[in-house]
Parts: sequence; C-alpha cells; structure tokens
Amino acid sequence: MTIQSHFRQAAHGIALAAVLAVVAGCAGDRAAWLTQAAADPGVQARTAVAKQPNILIILADDLGYNDIEPFGQDVIQTPALKGLAAEGMRFTNFHVHATCSPTRAQLLSGVDNHVAGMGSMGEYRTPEMDKYPGSYIGSMNDRVKTIAEVMKERGYATFMAGKWHLGGKPEQLPKARGFERSYVLVGPGGSHWDDNGLLGVNPKSRFTEDDKPIARDTGEFSSNLYTDRFLKYMKEAQQADKPFFGYLAYQAVHDPLHAPADAIAKYRGKFSGGYDAARQQLYRRMLQMGVVPAGTRMSQAAPLFQPWNQLDAKERQRQERLMEVYAAMVDNMDWNISRVIDELKRTGAYDNTLIFFFSDNGPSGAYMDLYPGNADGKWIKATFNTSQANLGAPLSFAGVGPGWASASASPFKLFKMIGTEGGTISPMIVRGPGVTRPGSINDGFLGVEDIFPTITQITGAERGTERNGVPLAPLKGVSFVPVLQGRAAVRGADFERGAELFGNKEYRQGRWKITWLPKPYGEARWQLFDTDADRGETQDLAAQYPQRVADMAARYDNWAQANKVMTWDYDYLAKNLFDYFDWRKGVPRQIINPGQD
Repeated sequence: MTIQSHFRQAAHGIALAAVLAVVAGCAGDRAAWLTQAAADPGVQARTAVAKQPNILIILADDLGYNDIEPFGQDVIQTPALKGLAAEGMRFTNFHVHATCSPTRAQLLSGVDNHVAGMGSMGEYRTPEMDKYPGSYIGSMNDRVKTIAEVMKERGYATFMAGKWHLGGKPEQLPKARGFERSYVLVGPGGSHWDDNGLLGVNPKSRFTEDDKPIARDTGEFSSNLYTDRFLKYMKEAQQADKPFFGYLAYQAVHDPLHAPADAIAKYRGKFSGGYDAARQQLYRRMLQMGVVPAGTRMSQAAPLFQPWNQLDAKERQRQERLMEVYAAMVDNMDWNISRVIDELKRTGAYDNTLIFFFSDNGPSGAYMDLYPGNADGKWIKATFNTSQANLGAPLSFAGVGPGWASASASPFKLFKMIGTEGGTISPMIVRGPGVTRPGSINDGFLGVEDIFPTITQITGAERGTERNGVPLAPLKGVSFVPVLQGRAAVRGADFERGAELFGNKEYRQGRWKITWLPKPYGEARWQLFDTDADRGETQDLAAQYPQRVADMAARYDNWAQANKVMTWDYDYLAKNLFDYFDWRKGVPRQIINPGQD
C-alpha cells in the first residue's frame, strides 16, 4: 500500500485550517527537528535533554473501540479526546492483547509479552507453565527494560499513577522498573471508591506509593484520585526543569461500574433504545466518519445475550442503568484528561508534549458473578448493595454485560478475553510535536509494541544491551515516527506478526489473518480472514484457501516455539476460565441481593 492509502482525512466536520492554526506552534520547528533527528541520531545526542519533548501515555482500561467521540460515539461526551484527535492523528488499526497485563508488558517493554514474562495474567497459573521458563512468571523478567527505565537513563523524570498489574513483589513494582514516583493499584482491579477487590478469594485491593504500601483514599473516585497524584508528580518534574515521561493508567472503565452521581445524571434515559439499536447506529456513524474502512461488514452478534426486544421491562431498565453508569465513567475519565491538558497548557508545556491515548483491550462483557470464585454469590451478597438504585455508588458491584460490550466493539467480533478484532483492537490518538497531519486517520496496522521504539527514536534514548547482566531480548515493535511525519508506512504489505493469549492464537501475514479460538467462542480450528476486505471477521475463507492456512499455521508454530508459547490444556481453560464467560449456558442476570431490588 502507498502512504496515501493509509491516510484519510476526517469526515466529521473538522476544519483543517483551524486545526493547523492550533498546532502551528508545535508542528513547525519541532517537526523539522524531529525529522532531522530521525535521519541523524547524532543530532539527538547533541541536543540538550531539557529541550526534549515530554512523553505522556494515557491508558484506558477495557474501553471499547467506539466509546469516544473521535471513533464514532455520539451519546457519550468526550471533548478532551475529541480535541486531541483534531490536533493529532487517529489510528484505526491499532492492536493490543485481549486482556490487560499482557498488553501492559508489551507496551512498556516493546517485546512480545511471552518473551517479557507475561504470557498470561498472573492470576492464572498452571503447573504446565513451568515448562516454559521465564514466559509465564506474571511479571516482567530481566530480558526486558521498561520504557521508564530507558527514559530515566536519558535524564527524564519518570512517574505514573493508576493500575499496575505487572507483579507485586518488590523487584516487580514501578520504582524497581524505572518509575521515580508512582501511586498504583497493584493488582487487576477493584472498586473505584474504596479498596474492595474483584474476587471473594482476594477481597481487598492493594495500593503502593513509590513501591511502599499505602492505604487507599476511601471515598474519592479512582480517576480523580489517580489524576490528582499524576498532576502532583508532573508539577514536581516541571519544578526540577526536566522533561518527563508520564504514564497515566486509568482503572476506568474496568468493572465494577462506578461513577460520580452528577456524571451518571447526565446520561439518564440516554440508552433507552437498547444495545441492539446502539450497535447498528454506531456502525453507521463509524462508516460515515471513516473510522472503519468503507465496505466493512458488521460482525454477527454472538449468541451470548438476549436480543433487546426479548427482555422484560424490569431487565431493560436495569440494562439501561448499567450503560448510564458506564457512560459516566468514560465521561469522567475524559474530564480528568482535560485536567492534565489544562495544566500542560498553563505551564506552557503542552506544545512540547507528545501524547498517546489508547485502551489495554476491548470492552468487557463480564458480569461480576462470572469471575472465578464469585459464582456462588456468597461474598457478593455479604459485601455489596447490588440494587438498581445503588448502581454506580459505593458498594455497588456490577458489570456492563455482553450486550452493551458488543455495541462498544461494533462492528467487530466479540470483546475482551477473546482473540478477535473486538477483543484486540483499540482506538488510538497521538498528538504533539512531530505529528504533521492533524485531523487525519491512519489505517495502517500498528501494534502496542510499536510505541516503545517510537518514543526512543523521538527522544534519542538508548535501550542498551542488558539488564542485571541478562542480555535484552530483541524488540518486537517498530518505530512509527515516519507515519507521524506523514512520510511512509512502517510495515510492508507482507509483514508478519504472531500473537497468543489463553489459547487464542493469531498470525498475520499482510492482509491475511488466521485465528484459532477455543470453543465456545471459536471453532477450535484455524479460520482465515482477509482483513483488508473484512475487518468484521464475517467470512471464514479457510475452505477456499487451505494451502494458505496450512502455510500460515506452520509460521505460527515456528513463532510460538521461538517465543516459548505454551500449548494450553483446553479442558483446564474451559473449566477455569471460559466456562465462566459462556453465556450460551444461560442468560445470567447479575446477582441481586434479595430485598434490594
């Protein structure tokens, strides 16, 4: 493909002349400097560190592809992200993993998640994993350096706030991994109001500040809390007159669904049409805006939930309320992002800050009682107020469910946990110095591993060759600085990329993609899709091209062997993971305490 075929101008009314005027201050001399630096690394070496751009990564948790205005949303208000998109670039073919910690490991290291040590989430350990030393330790190993370690060595102030989920031992926590300041939720998730956890077997969430245990501030909403800490650390870096690398990893919009009452009130009655109608409406709008390619077909809705018109009035009301709270979480996150932007503008640092925004995986379709260990309902009933009237408030405990998750992933197939486009595609916005096509859309394939080498190229940071005496693994990612500068695509038409998580297997060869998904979400066989013509994965071409499937499957096997990817026991997966999310066994309605509703 030519670079022109990867870029499309926004189709929803952005006035490019106005946009160019907004970014003139950061797309002139700075863009020229970046172009020169990319061509001559010596230029960066001679450039004073104080003149380097700040780097800001903002990560959402479980956000759907179309949950924000720049990617098709027309009910949930996200003006801050809309503004970043107008000043920057949107990437519509950006891929992560189907769950959180493997994505985070690949993001921070630039190395395949298995090679980095995070072949699975740490919560899912099996004896079989011991046969793959270093690949399934539940944290990052010494074969990788984090981008924070590298930027710290470059002279940057490094800090983060939010969700960590990359191991909880002292040597695995943020400070040990290059973050000078940090305030983090150590584990996978929990309440947004207090320290209640996700699982009855581990009912309290753990927090640390600068790797030391700390009591969570009860009563403050998570996105507000993390932004407060992040702004504090950012001010400290600016007072030290140092460029910064900041990582703001929101817990939102991960379940349980919580949000401030005033934000929830904004969306009262906004989702009465239901998730089936929303899915279709979003699909049409995304085509109109150009955030999915023309001709993209809608994936068939998985038979994992009841059609909206089959729900009784009481269940429709509850489903509406769930989405109102979810929308409020997105709205509040956007407001907090605006707080960071406002502070950058106030201090004059905005034009020199390169901002990345994306999600760690697709939207979650889970209900809280479907998590392993919660199914008997005893801990939920003893701990929480699950009434509809309390949804979103402290001690509520609900997930948005598969109906709304399918709408958030529209037009793609399925959602979090599953190795389909709906589980692995994320909206991404990049804005800042060196971004030369404001308001544009790029549909060239990128992976989360590409962010690491992009940052090091822009800043001139050196990764080195070892950590603690252990040789560093080769990077999986490639820099997309040329794309930001509007010069060239970074992957050719025949690029190759393997990925795996929880037995969901994937291999790409240019436009072709094979997937092997465990039942009930797949066919437990290789399927073939043409991603240029069929991003919705609606037409399996395996029967038409059996030799291509065989060749690509062999390439996957070679990749898996080289990256120490385990062969899962699918009986184990079914019993301990996928059965909990198999809505075909019934249509669960979240546990509600007797008498509360």
